[in-house]
Amino acid sequence: MIKYEIIQVQNILNRHEDNSDGFSAVYTLNPYKGCEHACQYCYVLSEKYVPYKKKEEFFYKIQSKTNAAFLLNESLKKIPQDALIMLGSACDPYQPAEQMYKNTRSLLEVLYRYKNPVHIMTKSDLILRDIDILSKISETFLAVSFSIMADDNLSAIFEPRAPKPSKRFKAMEILSSKGIRCGVAISPLCPYIVKEKVIKDIIVKANLSGAKYLFSDDLRLRDVNKERFFAFIKKFYPKLSGRYEIMYSKRVSPPAIFSKKINELIEKMAVNLGMDTTLTGKTLPKIKKIQPELFEEK
Repeated sequence: MIKYEIIQVQNILNRHEDNSDGFSAVYTLNPYKGCEHACQYCYVLSEKYVPYKKKEEFFYKIQSKTNAAFLLNESLKKIPQDALIMLGSACDPYQPAEQMYKNTRSLLEVLYRYKNPVHIMTKSDLILRDIDILSKISETFLAVSFSIMADDNLSAIFEPRAPKPSKRFKAMEILSSKGIRCGVAISPLCPYIVKEKVIKDIIVKANLSGAKYLFSDDLRLRDVNKERFFAFIKKFYPKLSGRYEIMYSKRVSPPAIFSKKINELIEKMAVNLGMDTTLTGKTLPKIKKIQPELFEEK
């Protein structure tokens, strides 16, 4: 059962230097603590990031930052106008709680007034509710990245309470038809599970849905979320259990060999389909990875 709480926080923006796309800096912003989507691979469950003492509460205790819009308004007065604001680094800004609290909507209204470039990461088609304000923000700069790791069947196992990927593709198609720049984060790349056929299907569907760019990220596991994911693999993919334990025994992410071929495939298909590999429209020789430090919840 999901428990909702209202809280006030002292800070709302986390700063991260990132000039790769021409922004002076990147600031992450999370309207909530906790996330209802309950993704089995969620990196936030590691000791480094999880906001709750009882780790599993992250999926069941959702705290709404009721003063988020006020703090953002004050914070944007002090940062460069060309700094990118990223929503959804440690929780989905369009998780079900947003229907009730509308924190994300309030934050978007503030962002529109200040004209900062905006990047939204989500797994939810609830974003369609905000087409009006998103269209206004896109007149400056807006990128909406839909995180998709597999098809509907695999997603139901790995992301049990998130909207189906088919709904995300449909939402992407609608947003794209309104001139809003959308893309796909193929994330995470789970070795031996997210195979080439799955990747190809995602890219083809993304292209047909109007996606303008692609990027990917490896499966990252550490301490608590590693233990949790190993238990999940042992239950649903017992034959892979030993491989995962060896692969992650001394590492947070798998050796490059496991993602090299997949990334080459993504790059090749992106080029062939005329899709970019960055938010801003510049195609790079290598797929732009999600920066793990962008996901720290403070």
